[in-house]
Amino acid sequence: MVCLDFQHNTNWANCPERITAMFGQMMVEPVVQLDPGVDLQTAIATLIKVAENVEIVRWIELPASVLLFLLVPGDPDSGAVYVLDRKKGTWYAVDFEDEQFGGYSVSQLETLLKDCNFLDLVERPGLWRTGLQWVVLPGMRPETAV
Repeated sequence: MVCLDFQHNTNWANCPERITAMFGQMMVEPVVQLDPGVDLQTAIATLIKVAENVEIVRWIELPASVLLFLLVPGDPDSGAVYVLDRKKGTWYAVDFEDEQFGGYSVSQLETLLKDCNFLDLVERPGLWRTGLQWVVLPGMRPETAV
């Protein structure tokens, strides 16, 4: 199948070149600043209020951080990853330079956690707080971008 001339090829969406990339360079943006050491319930309630109309689908607590995966009810592909840096009291939105513009599904989150070793970064917020650019891909451990 030749996929280069998609204007004349009605099967262009099935071309291997068209497979949507998932994950890649990690982008981390602070969303909410709380007092360091704030209790977890208050921290989560504050994020939920800011995120508006979401439900918690996954909740992973680690000594230095907390990961929440939030979805808009009724939209299984709207998931967003948030990480609380417990030491700094900051919630961060985590996204990737990929083509998942509307968000992620629970199965994509599972891929991120299991196949990309994403918790290696989440459990050590100091690694991504430094400003280093991290690349997260299935089948690989997170690594810094050059």
